[in-house]
Amino acid sequence: MERSPLLKVEHIEVTYKQRQQRKVIIQDVSFELYPGEMVALTGKSGAGKSIVSHALVGLLDKGLSVTKGQILFEGKDIVTFDEKQFEHLRREHMALMIQHSLNGLAPARLVKKQMLETIRQRRPCSKKELEQLLLNLLNDVGFKEPEQILESYPFELSGGMRQRVLLAMMLSLQPKILIADEPTTALDLVNRERILGLLKQFQHRLGLTVLLISHDENSIKKYADRVIHMDEGGVLL
Repeated sequence: MERSPLLKVEHIEVTYKQRQQRKVIIQDVSFELYPGEMVALTGKSGAGKSIVSHALVGLLDKGLSVTKGQILFEGKDIVTFDEKQFEHLRREHMALMIQHSLNGLAPARLVKKQMLETIRQRRPCSKKELEQLLLNLLNDVGFKEPEQILESYPFELSGGMRQRVLLAMMLSLQPKILIADEPTTALDLVNRERILGLLKQFQHRLGLTVLLISHDENSIKKYADRVIHMDEGGVLL
């Protein structure tokens, strides 16, 4: 029996529009993502990989829009979604882990508060259950003293630690697809390997579908099941 793709991107074009000016930023990008696989989308910095990842979850910057093609999630074209539908998509099905963890986390708000806000989007739990869930999630991403992390502010944590907190928050949403946009940028080699190893572990353990976006093709080759290269042909600079 032929498998159906969970996500199918068909010939999308992204255009930047400001006043009367229009400029095509991304042209003719197509790929498929099947359930339970890790696919890496690679290419040079500035090739538009992050723009593609933001288009998938309806978080394109002001002035940018998908002007051609389709993005099919479970067979439904999400290009036509309004903000409310995209919010539902991000809460229930697709999580985007962005490249700068301090942008993903409010630097001066306790980790615990931010994690609770995220978890409550998906799971109605008692206070005791929530506390245990937080500890379990942080344990899962390799923290030996999760209580200490919960009572910390993100600015007190290293880049690698913040990225693991962000990963725990994304996993708490139980997404069908996790889009990791340059998750190892600005991390040293040890933390890079740790984050990629965790993504691989959750792919296998949870049957998670992962779209890994990275300009560093060499470091992700051993983790990805497939590598899609985004080159100048798919992008107009």
